Amino acid sequence: MLRRMLMCAGMVLLSACSTMEPIDHNNDALRLECHWDLKYPAVAPSDASVAQLRDVATHRLAALQLNAVWTLEQEGVTGEAFTDSPEDRARLQRLLSVVLPGLERYPQPFFANVRLKNIVLVKELAVGGQRRLAMPMAETDGVAYADNNAKTLCPAGMEMRVHHEFYHFIDHREYNDYYHPDPAWLAMNPAGLQYGKGGATFYGKNLQDLGHVREGLVSMYSGYGQEEDKAETFGWMMTPDYAARLDLFAMTDPHLAAKVKHMREQVRKYSRQPG
Repeated sequence: MLRRMLMCAGMVLLSACSTMEPIDHNNDALRLECHWDLKYPAVAPSDASVAQLRDVATHRLAALQLNAVWTLEQEGVTGEAFTDSPEDRARLQRLLSVVLPGLERYPQPFFANVRLKNIVLVKELAVGGQRRLAMPMAETDGVAYADNNAKTLCPAGMEMRVHHEFYHFIDHREYNDYYHPDPAWLAMNPAGLQYGKGGATFYGKNLQDLGHVREGLVSMYSGYGQEEDKAETFGWMMTPDYAARLDLFAMTDPHLAAKVKHMREQVRKYSRQPG
């Protein structure tokens, strides 16, 4: 499994915006890397109830030694639970069809090694009033994922965010902080690369995201902060539909190639059996 996963593994600078070319919406990474004809299989029959869908998720996550959690109560965070309405059944089916296979790409020791225990699955998620598709919760040993009725995002795009937010969790486990200087990572950046003011400043904009807009960065969003750069690189690497394009970028970008190598080493490290 690890070998197959590593084969599969295989947004910019705010200070540079004034010199960048105008955004070409035909080069939007969400369109180039999202293939709408790539379908993720449903996890249950189309008429499955919310209770049945929850049961499927509970059993598949339990096989990974993870707990399924269906409510979210945290200061500054709102998480709306799914109800057993036809709309919610379809939305939960859509969410699970991406989150479950995404998490099943990791070998079982991975989650135990990073001490991930809980997967929160909700209909709507907002952090500080900003709608989010996912959120790391290292303080409570979990990661939250939401459907948020994101019909404009292809399934592979949602899976990329599954891995992206999970890496924020991993990063917190390593440094006990989501925002920390990582000299080893910064050393892989090309000269002159300066990050922006964090991923939160990206929300509320038109969310156009270009792939590989500058040397050393996999995407435009990567340039918003060191933490986003790391999570984006990992997210692209772990999502098969994104990984092939990442590998093409890395072939002509030694800085990005070094980052991909670093992330593959991270995968190997956390995939080892304990002891």
